[in-house]
Amino acid sequence: MSNIIFNKSVEFLAQIALFNEAYSKSGLDETISKRLLDAASDMGTHINKSVYGDDKEDFTDHLQEALKCSVECVYLLKTLSSMNLFPYDYVYLITLLQEIKNVLIASINANKSNTAATSTWNKYNKGNYSS
Repeated sequence: MSNIIFNKSVEFLAQIALFNEAYSKSGLDETISKRLLDAASDMGTHINKSVYGDDKEDFTDHLQEALKCSVECVYLLKTLSSMNLFPYDYVYLITLLQEIKNVLIASINANKSNTAATSTWNKYNKGNYSS
C-alpha cells in the first residue's frame, strides 16, 4: 500500500511501541507511556479505517478522530519530555507526529472543500441553485 499517512502512522506506532518497551524496562511509572501507546494505536486504527472507509463521511469522521488522538499524543510526548526522567529522542517522535498531523489536517480540509463543491454542484444540477 502506498498511502503516505498510513505508512507514517505505522512507522509512528512502531516507534512508540519501541519507546514504550524501553521505558517500561527503566522501572519508571508507566502510566503516561502506556497512555501514549494507546493513543498512538487509536490514531493508527482510525487512519487505517479511513483508508478503507465506506464513504466520504466515514472517511472524514475517522480522520477527525485520528487528529484528536494525534493531539493527545503530542501532549503526552511533551509531558514525558519535560519530565526529563527518561532520555530519548522525543524530537524525532514529535516531528514524525507533526508530519502526520499536517497530512490529517490537509486531508480533512480538502475533503470538506470537495464536499462543499459537490453539494453546490448537486444543487446546481437539480435547478435549486441561487446565489
